[in-house]
Amino acid sequence: MRIGERIMDENTNTTDALLGVADAVVMDAPAPDDGNGKRNRRPVVVAVASVAILALLAGGGYLGWKTYTGHRLAEARQACVEASESYRKAADSYSKLVDGDAAAASKVAAGQVADAKTVDALAEALKVTVPKTVACVADDMAGYESKTGLIGKNTGWYGKHEKSLKEAVKAVNDSKLAKTVSDAERLLKDSDGKVQDASTRDELSKAVKAKNETAIAVASKKVNDSVTAKTKADEEAQRKAEEDAAAQAAAEAAAAAQQAQQSYAQQSYTPSYSAPQQSYTPAYSGGSTSGGGSGSSAPDFVPSSGGYGVEPDGSWHPGNIIQH
Repeated sequence: MRIGERIMDENTNTTDALLGVADAVVMDAPAPDDGNGKRNRRPVVVAVASVAILALLAGGGYLGWKTYTGHRLAEARQACVEASESYRKAADSYSKLVDGDAAAASKVAAGQVADAKTVDALAEALKVTVPKTVACVADDMAGYESKTGLIGKNTGWYGKHEKSLKEAVKAVNDSKLAKTVSDAERLLKDSDGKVQDASTRDELSKAVKAKNETAIAVASKKVNDSVTAKTKADEEAQRKAEEDAAAQAAAEAAAAAQQAQQSYAQQSYTPSYSAPQQSYTPAYSGGSTSGGGSGSSAPDFVPSSGGYGVEPDGSWHPGNIIQH
């Protein structure tokens, strides 16, 4: 039952009680004149009772009005308090979103998403000015009703902007995931045959199919590390192969040089010389001397046995000739 109806019921009950008293007074009044000359006092009593009833009704009506308006004011105040509580919950929920998921999404750069417009839209959504808090304080019922209406309007603002902000945050996160998946798919393609551990690519492939951003990030790092490890191992193997080839070439060259030197040392070199062959008949000078003796038959020179000279067969060859 509403307060107004309750108050009217109370006033009705009060009126009924007063009328009951009046009836009792009238009933207790003396009967009319019976013809013996006695004065009838009932009209006077009725008049007095009527005045008393009107006075009581007037007093009861004022008190009833005061009670009614007091209840209406209390109701308006309670409605304002309840509206303030709803406003507080909406404002707290919006602030939690701004400081939590929206703050994290706002750190995502344009280069990290498939569509850079989502980042711009989120930035714009965070630039809005929140309504000022309205205190639930008033002097009368109209004042409370005005504050309640304003508080309800601000509560609606928070609900509307929280919804739009959630959508902006989701758009950024979805765009970021889309780019993450795209990059991972490209990494799978580019790393084919270039990893040291093939299981890392299997792990990344599963994460991509599940569209798990955290798992993709972990698996992508493992694939990149495996690619780096294989590249380093391949470079080291190539360097070692080049060093081994150079060492082998040097060894073969040294062996060839040594073999050539040995072959040269084993070879003998004897120069040959053939002198022209000719006959030689030594000339002797003979004759007598003044002393009457015979001339000497000895040649004018004698070949040295240590050099070239006359051979037994009469040939000769150059040598040291001893002249006399």
